[in-house]
Amino acid sequence: MHLEYADWNGYTGWGEWFPRIPMGTTDPDDVTLMMYSAESFLVPTQELNALLKAISQDKPFAHDLKKAAELNKTDEVIKLIKSKGVHTEFNVQVNPDGIRIEFKPDHADACFFIRLSLCW
Repeated sequence: MHLEYADWNGYTGWGEWFPRIPMGTTDPDDVTLMMYSAESFLVPTQELNALLKAISQDKPFAHDLKKAAELNKTDEVIKLIKSKGVHTEFNVQVNPDGIRIEFKPDHADACFFIRLSLCW
C-alpha cells in the first residue's frame, strides 16, 4: 500500500487510523536518513559478528573475556574485544553474571544503537 504524503497523517501501518500530532521531521517518502543509518550499521555488525564468532569458537578467548569481566577488569575486557577487530566506539558494563556491550555510531546522524548482552 502506497500512501501519498497528504494521506500519511494518522496511519499507524497496522490498518488503523488515529489522529496524530505532526512530527515535522521529514517527508515519509524521503528514506535518505534511514539508508544512511543502515549503511552506518554495516561495519559495526560485521565487527560484532567477528566478536561473537570468537566468543563462540575460541574457548581460551571466551575464558579470558569471562575471567576479566568477572574480576571487573574493564580495561582488559576492552582490550580483548578490540583484539578481535572491533574498532567502532563501544561501552562495556561487566559484572559477575555477564557482560553488556553497547555499540554507538561515530556520528549522531547515523542514528543506530546495538546492545549485546551475554550471560554465563
